[in-house]
Amino acid sequence: MDRIALLSDDVILKILSFVPTKVAVTTSLLSKRWRYLWKHVPKLWYHDPCNDSEHRKASRFVDKFLLFHEAPVLETLLLILCRNCPPTDIETWIRIAISRGVRNLQITRYLHRSATIFPDLDPVPLPRSLYTCETLVTLNLEADFTVNDVPLTICFRSLKVLTLIFLRFSSHDPVHRILSGCPVLEELRLVRGRIDYVKSLTISVPSLQRLIVLDDGVHVPKDDDVVFVIKAPSLKSLLIFSRCSRLCSLVKMPDLVKAEIKLKHGDSKKFMGCLTSTKQLFLCLRPPMDSCPLGVFNQLVSLNLCACSLVWCRLILNHTPKLRVLGFGIKQAKLFASKAFQGCCISSVDVQTQWEQPSSVPQCLISSLETVSWIDYKGTQAEKKVVMYLLENSGQLKTMAIRS
Repeated sequence: MDRIALLSDDVILKILSFVPTKVAVTTSLLSKRWRYLWKHVPKLWYHDPCNDSEHRKASRFVDKFLLFHEAPVLETLLLILCRNCPPTDIETWIRIAISRGVRNLQITRYLHRSATIFPDLDPVPLPRSLYTCETLVTLNLEADFTVNDVPLTICFRSLKVLTLIFLRFSSHDPVHRILSGCPVLEELRLVRGRIDYVKSLTISVPSLQRLIVLDDGVHVPKDDDVVFVIKAPSLKSLLIFSRCSRLCSLVKMPDLVKAEIKLKHGDSKKFMGCLTSTKQLFLCLRPPMDSCPLGVFNQLVSLNLCACSLVWCRLILNHTPKLRVLGFGIKQAKLFASKAFQGCCISSVDVQTQWEQPSSVPQCLISSLETVSWIDYKGTQAEKKVVMYLLENSGQLKTMAIRS
């Protein structure tokens, strides 16, 4: 404590901003100097214990903090709340944060088990003042927020990172308006896991550099045709995992470095040519039924293919002259570790097991391929043929790792 006492108030406030607010408040018991320091921490970070008997205390804690808070700006509001937290309280807290010039806003509301059975139970409306908050840099909303009363004028002038997880959109129009009001948006994370009435989604953000779209499609009727189009020419990183959506098209993305695409439906002819600038590529995707122009992947050094279709191996190897790492196997989205996103997107009925070796040895096998790895190797005749072909024709191969 003696060493900490020598620190300036600014440094102590910085330290307190790295711990939950409830912990920061308890430091008021240390000494007279610490009694009021917590009131000047520009951050409210609270994790609701999700206990019915404790919830009222939790709500009062947040109310009292906002009432006694004396910092000129509330830079961060980070709340992890239980299901029974009243929507009116959440709406009020967001309004107060906006009035205090909030820069980072993250609200997570735990989904109760009954939410699966009664999906329309107590949704949280977003206050209209949120859509014109010019101080926001990061906005993260997760679970049970309804987005239907979106104003015509939206201005997220400073917003750079937007995360929307399990929100309920009434139609495509609110999504389009929100994205149109983000002139400097750099990162977008969109996770869908229930019906939100958006059947056609266009992501058109010229400034966007990183995009993550996860859609497990559990609650989407089989007859619905969910499509989306991505128009983001500045993208550097792209991750799409979906069991139901149909990716219609992409625009050319000359700065794209990394792409992970896992789709059950999707016409590869309409977007493979837009991925040619990537250095790292992962595919779990139906191959084209006939020949199509793929383009040349001049920068590609790492390629990971789902074993659901070995056809991609033959198609792409001829267009990757600098490939150094080749992998086979299932990969899972790191952002959202849900069982819904594990495994192959394509059903076992649709898996193509035939292997036809290229008419000529690809340039990458002769001069650059150094590492091959295979996860979940089953030892089928087609897989054996691929392994033998790579071993026999890879002049620079250093490592072949096979895991059954």
